[in-house]
Amino acid sequence: MPSSSVNRPTYIGIGAQKCASTWLHQILGEHPQVAVPAIKEVDFFSYRFDHGYQWYERGFSSTRATLARGEISPSYFSDAAAPARAAQYLPEAKILLSLRDPVERALSNHRHEVRVGHFKGPDFSFEAGLKNNPMYVEQGMYATHLRNWLRHFPRDNILVILTDDIDADPLAVCRSTFRFLGVDEAYVPSGLTDRYNPSFATRWSSLGALKDAVYGATRLPGLRWVWNAAAGAGLRSMYRGINVVPSSAVIPPPAAQTLRELRERFLPEVQELETMIGRSLAAWLKP
Repeated sequence: MPSSSVNRPTYIGIGAQKCASTWLHQILGEHPQVAVPAIKEVDFFSYRFDHGYQWYERGFSSTRATLARGEISPSYFSDAAAPARAAQYLPEAKILLSLRDPVERALSNHRHEVRVGHFKGPDFSFEAGLKNNPMYVEQGMYATHLRNWLRHFPRDNILVILTDDIDADPLAVCRSTFRFLGVDEAYVPSGLTDRYNPSFATRWSSLGALKDAVYGATRLPGLRWVWNAAAGAGLRSMYRGINVVPSSAVIPPPAAQTLRELRERFLPEVQELETMIGRSLAAWLKP
């Protein structure tokens, strides 16, 4: 049975991947009535469930007393076991689910895999990436995954956030999210219109991996000053100048036929999702 620790979260962000989860983490982390762990992707209900509830709850032990506490791990949404695990541990949790056009999500997924060095050349095309990684498509099967979560959580406990809405009116999305979590919706985070994880590629993936490892380490409590000091010394700007190039310099544009076939594949999922969330997704159905 789950423990009765006071550090248990009240909300869980479940993704999907490449769907503004970092933006959500940032606006939640700024709110004085919301607590988040230092590291965004805890991945407890997916990859680290064998660590146990005590391990999970220790991640919240240093957060301040607040009205809402939780974490965001995009791996949860498409993980078949995560909904039942989360429901067993915290059946009354508020669930945050952010989604975007599944074709655009797949393209962003590919750019990310190239940037971090999981997918290597010489052919960096989106078509080659699709052949290499079935999760480009699997993670976009939104209705299928949401059905799984709805088997374990009531619809009223799941807030669906669309990146289209974030782009159009981030303040409105921010307020509806705060209202859903039961905290002051009048609070306006400073990073409301910031962009996080923009698409780019790296000349040397090993150098990019080293930078990501340093960034992850400095997000631990008490070490944020190291990252900020690196910025002040110009090291981060130097890194961008040396190793960062536009994604388009490495990844050729996808073929129109590829995009049409992918959109047709997602069509039944998008149509079912429209019914499930009660709103039109016509922009996702364009040819």
